[in-house]
Amino acid sequence: MTTVLLVEDEDSFVEALTIGLGREGYDVTVARDGAEALECFESVDPDLILLDLMLPRINGLEVCRDIRSRSRVPIIMVTAKSDELDAVLGRRVGADDYVTKPYRLGDLLERVKNLLADAGS
Repeated sequence: MTTVLLVEDEDSFVEALTIGLGREGYDVTVARDGAEALECFESVDPDLILLDLMLPRINGLEVCRDIRSRSRVPIIMVTAKSDELDAVLGRRVGADDYVTKPYRLGDLLERVKNLLADAGS
């Protein structure tokens, strides 16, 4: 089964994404802050990461930079930060895609599917 690490601290997004990804057949592990995300990354070995930028303890950019330094796992940043500069910075630290909130669930699921296909999962 394909595992998605969902790094998100807002309950409404966690609930919607867990349900949506589950319906598509993905196994979802949730981390609610950056430090927990790094711990889960080590223990879960996810096939893809959905990563919020504004997280408690360690921000999403630092989480992305850390993970990217040791893995090529696909990372989609999902964030309320919609400035072009934020998207560019997200890609510079290693994100494969950047989606702003609010988003259409179907569009995000399609991006997940495409990145996993590109990664050979």
